[in-house]
Amino acid sequence: MGIVAGLDSSSAFTHIVVCDTDSGAVLREGYAAHPVEAKAAEVDPQAWLLSLGEAASGGLLEGVQAIGVSAQQHGLVPLDQQGNLVRPALLGNDRRAQVAAADLVDGLGGRQAWAEAVGA
Repeated sequence: MGIVAGLDSSSAFTHIVVCDTDSGAVLREGYAAHPVEAKAAEVDPQAWLLSLGEAASGGLLEGVQAIGVSAQQHGLVPLDQQGNLVRPALLGNDRRAQVAAADLVDGLGGRQAWAEAVGA
């Protein structure tokens, strides 16, 4: 019997499912919400690590031979040259730049003019 785990870290929680490779049976699961405000556009990445530790606690990953990982997309974790966090991570739901972006497009004469000017 082989044992594998699937780990998903979304913008709201970490979920781990441990399965038997022969039967596909779910052997155990772990779940932990990320300690962040609802609809927050910024988060301390440490929250993700805390959630992972909580979801994987109690020997959940004992005997696991392989782990598949999926995670949220469209996030930015700004680091300095030493790999230290510079500021909270920006999440994909951050829409604060939309007005400025629209102003740039309008300033060039609209979408078509923007596409011709920047090539996209």
